[in-house]
Amino acid sequence: MITVPTMPLWVRRNRAVAWVGYVAVLITFATLPMALTAAGTGHTGFALLAGGICAAALITGVTLVSTTVHRDHTQHHATPNLLADSWDQTTAARRRRRSR
Repeated sequence: MITVPTMPLWVRRNRAVAWVGYVAVLITFATLPMALTAAGTGHTGFALLAGGICAAALITGVTLVSTTVHRDHTQHHATPNLLADSWDQTTAARRRRRSR
């Protein structure tokens, strides 16, 4: 019987933050041209709305990813990554754990 190890909490957090960051980038890249086009054509209400959404998505994505990366570096975990299927700790954490 093959047993699958349970996924640690920090891995689930990293994957969630990576997806939120990815979606925030998509929202930012979608709303920035909308804001610029609305501003260029004289639709100030739509320009402010799209610009506000763009700024909020950018600030949210950058804040979540940067705080998660900082926490992972502090705890010697791998940084948020959507392409990795493993959740090994970094080499410094493994060496420290072996020396105990």
